[in-house]
Amino acid sequence: MTQKTILVIEDETIWHKLYKKILSETGFHVHIAATCGDGIRLAKSLKPDCIVLDFHLPDGDAVAVCSAIQADESIKGIPVIICSSDTGAEEAAYTQCKAAHFMLKGLAALVQLPGIIGKLLVARTKTTV
Repeated sequence: MTQKTILVIEDETIWHKLYKKILSETGFHVHIAATCGDGIRLAKSLKPDCIVLDFHLPDGDAVAVCSAIQADESIKGIPVIICSSDTGAEEAAYTQCKAAHFMLKGLAALVQLPGIIGKLLVARTKTTV
């Protein structure tokens, strides 16, 4: 089985390290972007299997990133998981971003993340076959 690529778009360095550690240890190839602009650019070039996206970023928010992804035919089907410490972001994550999943940041979410990504990728495979 081919190693799946995950793009993490997150501005906090500590979260970069945590996401990279947990996802790499569970068999994913991880790329990190710290801004909306870099995240969109990497999404277009890498065409990752899944995107983990912080809601609030220095140059915008998840709504802007998701809008750009949805507007690009080559990447619009990539599942997006939004992780945020902002409980108010959940509604926008689903309604405006059309996220596949929303998680509140924390240790519990980090531990669950590889399993959630795995389920989303299996579901995506079933719908594209």
